[in-house]
Amino acid sequence: MASKFGLAGGIPERRVRPIWDAIDSRQFKNALKHSTALLAKYPNSPYALALKALILERMGKLDEALSVSLNAKELLYKNDSNLMDDLTLSTLQIVFQRLDHLDLATSCYEHACGKFPTNLELMMGLFNCYVREYSFVKQQQTAIKMYKLVGEERFLLWAVCSVQLQVWEF
Repeated sequence: MASKFGLAGGIPERRVRPIWDAIDSRQFKNALKHSTALLAKYPNSPYALALKALILERMGKLDEALSVSLNAKELLYKNDSNLMDDLTLSTLQIVFQRLDHLDLATSCYEHACGKFPTNLELMMGLFNCYVREYSFVKQQQTAIKMYKLVGEERFLLWAVCSVQLQVWEF
């Protein structure tokens, strides 16, 4: 969910595109250079920190990546504005998942859904976090909330599948 002010948290796409291009072409040192420049311009941006954490993780600097992603998570929690974008959350989720900290990604999405309980994209991200954690009851609860929010039958099917998974688990 890109905000109306830019790609993520007010950062224009022209500033972020070179970073993603460098990541996609596996030029991580170049991506880190662009990321550092982005952080100099936007020091309080959780998205800029999440990008740096992703680059550090891809470079194999796992401890540093975890530290930077935790800083991004902290900034995200402190952010009182109305910007809680799915791009920042999904980038953090990728880093946390690759660092085997799924619980941290889930807590980010739970915080976002608590702040914006009617945002379907955030709820779908939360549902996916619960899927990755095999948390079938929470999957069911989130799917029912989504069904009540928009009335789409696919979310009811997700809830039914979650109930079936709970039955198979025992």
